[in-house]
Amino acid sequence: MIILRSLLIIGFIARAVDSQSPCSVCGDGKEVGDPDAIFVFPGQPAVPCGLLESAGDQGLIPDNQCGFLPALVGPQCDCEPSGLGPTAPVAPPVAPVAP
Repeated sequence: MIILRSLLIIGFIARAVDSQSPCSVCGDGKEVGDPDAIFVFPGQPAVPCGLLESAGDQGLIPDNQCGFLPALVGPQCDCEPSGLGPTAPVAPPVAPVAP
């Protein structure tokens, strides 16, 4: 029931807000570490952290609210460094070849 209510609210926000920029709710270079955790903020409905992150990625969070969210979301949603960054390729070990 809570998730359905949250989805309806996010859908309403999406219609009420013209295209917003994507918002990283954990901050740049970070992502939600516990998508099943519940983010609670006074005066707003409780919402799973994964759903909040999806809403941010889709630009459903107003730009004027995005800036202060990381400080609030981080502790509740277990924000962690993003695993999407580039990684250096690792060459396989080369076994010596006998002549």
